[in-house]
Amino acid sequence: MARQIAVDWAAEDTEADLHAQYRAEKVTEVRTRLHALWLLRRGEPPAAVAAAVGVGLRSVHRWLQWYREGGMAQVRSRRKGGVGTPSYLTPEQERQVVAEAAQGVFATAQAVRDWIEEQFGVVYTRDSLYTLLPRLGIRLKVPRPRHAKTDPQAQATWKKGGSGSAWPRSA
Repeated sequence: MARQIAVDWAAEDTEADLHAQYRAEKVTEVRTRLHALWLLRRGEPPAAVAAAVGVGLRSVHRWLQWYREGGMAQVRSRRKGGVGTPSYLTPEQERQVVAEAAQGVFATAQAVRDWIEEQFGVVYTRDSLYTLLPRLGIRLKVPRPRHAKTDPQAQATWKKGGSGSAWPRSA
């Protein structure tokens, strides 16, 4: 038989309350954690809880540790994947890039990359720049390409209905 785990549950975290929170949770990751805590509160052993919610035993122990350290607030606030790499630009520098893009200074991502390197001395790779631009809400608008032999006058005439001779009508 599995050993019971000792948890000092908060007074407001009753079995019924944990069940209600688990059932009402919309975020899948948090819902799984709350489900596990509810099962633990019911007296289930951690190995059975891990099997029931479909995670490893280590995850259940990690969630219990979070609960012990900060209660339900910490269990809910943790996000999957860690914090990530910090931005190369400061928030002020990011605002300057957004302001320049709003004025239409940049036509290509390479132009943004060159400007950032010139202004701030920060070198972005192509891939990291394509991660930065959407995060800042920048969508570069590039006009449709035009052929080198395009005749704007002929196009304007054609748009007005002057496409030349009419098709012959059959009698």
